[in-house]
Amino acid sequence: MSIKTMPLKRQHGLLIFTALAILYLSDNFLSGRIIGGFGGNYILPILSWSLLGLALYRLVPQGRSLTRRRHQEVFIWAAVISALALIAAVYAVGLLEGYGKSPYDQSFSGIVINIFYLGSMLLGIELARARLINYLFRKKPLTGVILTAIIFTIFAFAPGRLFSFETGLDGARFVGNTFLPALAENALASYLALLGGPLPAIAYRGLLVAYQWFMPVLPDLNWVTWALIGTFVPAFCLVMIYQLYRSEVLRIRSREKESPVGWVMTSAFSVVMIWFAVGVFSIYPNVIISGSMRPHIDIGDIVIVKSVEAEQVEVGDIIQFIEIEQQIRINHRVIEIREDDRGQPLFVTKGDANSSIDSDPVVAEQLRGKVIQVIPKIGWITIAMRNPG
Repeated sequence: MSIKTMPLKRQHGLLIFTALAILYLSDNFLSGRIIGGFGGNYILPILSWSLLGLALYRLVPQGRSLTRRRHQEVFIWAAVISALALIAAVYAVGLLEGYGKSPYDQSFSGIVINIFYLGSMLLGIELARARLINYLFRKKPLTGVILTAIIFTIFAFAPGRLFSFETGLDGARFVGNTFLPALAENALASYLALLGGPLPAIAYRGLLVAYQWFMPVLPDLNWVTWALIGTFVPAFCLVMIYQLYRSEVLRIRSREKESPVGWVMTSAFSVVMIWFAVGVFSIYPNVIISGSMRPHIDIGDIVIVKSVEAEQVEVGDIIQFIEIEQQIRINHRVIEIREDDRGQPLFVTKGDANSSIDSDPVVAEQLRGKVIQVIPKIGWITIAMRNPG
């Protein structure tokens, strides 16, 4: 079948995919490499994405979203709230893990250039996303949401980044810290495009892009924390927007006797579990990866650690402390308590399975907390994710 004999919808779909592929190759192999300088890094991408947006607007039918125009404002506000929820969560956890200076140009000229650069890219991507979902996948919207989320997630990374892992941990870090949050963001953007066209998706991703590029101070989160927040918050917002669509557009309420209490309780429980996992509370979990405390604590167990003062530790307690040279967490039993020259406690520790005591006593500054509970085996899931090979 030649292009001329293809149905018009397939021709438009081929046009969109071809244009996206060309822009992807141009951004990764042409801009900044073959064509360098200001023209290659900024002017070429701005022109390319602007032309894509204009071509999609003029040549490809918009298609019809799932909701009518009068509902569009509702989902634009839902998109704004979703973006602000993610930003607020990141900054809240940043209070615990710290902040750092933005790596992007914060000068007036830099901000103006980046506004044009990011604005053209955002416009081109979201028009393409909305056209694909609401026109090409009109009869299969779920397929459209899934495929566009995957496509735009892959397009967000340079080809070499997807195949450059030296260890299994590198791969796990990329999946958790980068790929899954990007996939969650694109899944929510695709669902918003399905419900209300490009504007809700532009509102959602536009706020996230603005926060990432234009805020002078950004939270400095470790990769595990960002993996949890960056994946959970968009997924949670997607579920909430789905419920909004059911109740406000489909009017599904009393027939199924759904109680909002259930959703509120589930939401609150999910948020608490995320905060618990990242250490917001005075107790937190830790996966055991060595057998030094066998048989009481084995590899793959999870210990629940409670933050305590040095004066609260007694002989026989299992404490968690930071090993100074390697900066790793160790959970060993206290077999003796001494005092240093300042009168501060020194903890002599030993692994139950070890034949000798630890070489250096633990000072108060190294103490993280005391093990208060052991949950057998369920930590193997985390170990397997960290070492997929």
